[in-house]
Amino acid sequence: MEKIKKIIKSDKCLKLICAAGNENLKEIERLCFVYAKAGFNMVDLCAKSEVIKAAKKGMQLAGINMAICLSVGLKDDIHLSKVIINNQKCNKCKQCINVCEQDALYEENGKILTDEKKCIGCMKCLEICADNAIISEHKYKSPCEMLLPLLSYDIDCVEFHCSSANQNEITDAFCRIKSIYNGLISICLDRSKMGDEQIISVIKKIIEIDENVIIQADGKPMSGGKDDFNSTIQTVAFSQLIRNAGIDNFLLLSGGTNSKSSQLASLCSVKIDGVALGSYARKIIKEYISKEDFYENPQLIDLAVNKAKNLANEIMQFLILSE
Repeated sequence: MEKIKKIIKSDKCLKLICAAGNENLKEIERLCFVYAKAGFNMVDLCAKSEVIKAAKKGMQLAGINMAICLSVGLKDDIHLSKVIINNQKCNKCKQCINVCEQDALYEENGKILTDEKKCIGCMKCLEICADNAIISEHKYKSPCEMLLPLLSYDIDCVEFHCSSANQNEITDAFCRIKSIYNGLISICLDRSKMGDEQIISVIKKIIEIDENVIIQADGKPMSGGKDDFNSTIQTVAFSQLIRNAGIDNFLLLSGGTNSKSSQLASLCSVKIDGVALGSYARKIIKEYISKEDFYENPQLIDLAVNKAKNLANEIMQFLILSE
């Protein structure tokens, strides 16, 4: 809790998103190791004990602790979905395997299968499948059901994904989280199911319940593969909407974020307090941390950490300018 208070006081948050559905323990450990060394000060994790342990191990190896944020969501939240392949429809073109940045799909004995621990629900495979051979399955547990077994851990924040058109459903779930967790809560919103007026209304209702809530503007969830202004424009526009409504809570960019995110916010005169990076942050160091001898190879560690530091420096440069 104290770690996140310092982050909020500094108005400079660099948040690593390991992904709400990511249970790839080796990847999570190494991501936390690299980005802790690179200067990131918060990490967002799947709400499972083994994931928390893997993240803490990575930070321990780095000798640096980031604030830990656990992700939970409503029933229709895309972040908690997994994909299933219908091999009777599948023509084995393998485009789904090629497009999956998490290496969650693989071929075995003539079938395309899903490694659920690696799947983060981005649905890029579903979008590319011409045979309609892929469906999504929601692995839902209520936020409280997910959090209750984890409250004994040193958790700094809970991230609540609010992807729903039902404002009462959002506020009711938020209140239930608060009834069991007395720390800081971050609400992660996207505009896929609500219009602008609804979005602002639900944010204001939640602030009435807890004025200290953190807001994360999820421009386009899990879309940050490219490093350009176009990829990140939606989260900046979303943040501008929030600021124009007079909401001055601690605000993070996410969804399509990359090295250009804080720069675009600065160019648009949108006051942000930090950037949460997922797809792009994972992508730029994947080739290094996926090597079996990563920890035994100082060159691989240096390459990964330097890539992550460069990203941190680019984001921080414009966070400072936006003050």
